[in-house]
Amino acid sequence: MLILSTIAQKNPTQFLFNQYFYLNTHATSVLSFADKASAPSILLNCVEASQGNYVSGYHAPFAGIEYTSTIDITIFVKDVLNNLSEKNAKSLTIKQAPECYQPNVYNAIHEAFIANGFVEQVSETNQYIVVDPAKSFSSGIDAQKRRRLSNSKKTGMRVEFFNHIDSDIWYEVYYKARIDKGFPITISKVAYLSLSEKITDIYTYAGVFLNDTLIANAIFVHINKDTLYYFAAASDPSYAELSPTVLLIEALYDKAVQDKYTLIDLGVSSLDGVLNEGLHQFKKYLGAIECSKKTYTFLF
Repeated sequence: MLILSTIAQKNPTQFLFNQYFYLNTHATSVLSFADKASAPSILLNCVEASQGNYVSGYHAPFAGIEYTSTIDITIFVKDVLNNLSEKNAKSLTIKQAPECYQPNVYNAIHEAFIANGFVEQVSETNQYIVVDPAKSFSSGIDAQKRRRLSNSKKTGMRVEFFNHIDSDIWYEVYYKARIDKGFPITISKVAYLSLSEKITDIYTYAGVFLNDTLIANAIFVHINKDTLYYFAAASDPSYAELSPTVLLIEALYDKAVQDKYTLIDLGVSSLDGVLNEGLHQFKKYLGAIECSKKTYTFLF
């Protein structure tokens, strides 16, 4: 069942964060577990983050098991643990993808973890938007947000996309906004500016400009053919009353429609399981639906 990293490179995956080229930018070796029934119907990639401690979702918001069949996943999880035990593993942490990615098998994966002795370390609240090409973004948001969106356009704000950036101002907006809201800084300046250099055609930098001033930004991450992920979103607190983030998410929705994506993942609205009420409500008023995103740990 264990496939070495040279073979893992050939395994098709559903999520960017499980793809070999992504993992290979963050780790020197990749362990890929797959059943032998199909190509494959169950897949789990992980790396050794420190001696004996394995992680699925290393340097990523999620990864975890990809599961597309009716094969008994409980046996698969047991085999993975037996294999890692033979390698003298100390722990296995799995940051499983949010429910919206695999809704039909999400509960089966959860039950397989619990049945095999994993502990649910944390359950986050994730939010996403279903993309409907027959509907405009504004038709799915509440009246107040619709007015703010209209007003932002009247001020002359515009959204521009970039495949590469080289100005520190992008990170400064991100850093300033996170500090202002008390959010953790989850990415360094070097990493932020170099994302598109390490992996091309995956990251799109999106900025909201008022005249020539960058007042809000985010990174659109291409997870797979169906999903865009909204990452590192930030708005300069000096322009908060203009609500530039609403315009930014409309641009994300329009891009999703144009490129035929079906889902926009807005990410978690909680930290360590504690809901951020303001962030949760903001996304809800923009038409977002909530689902769970769980992290599991097994100690050997």
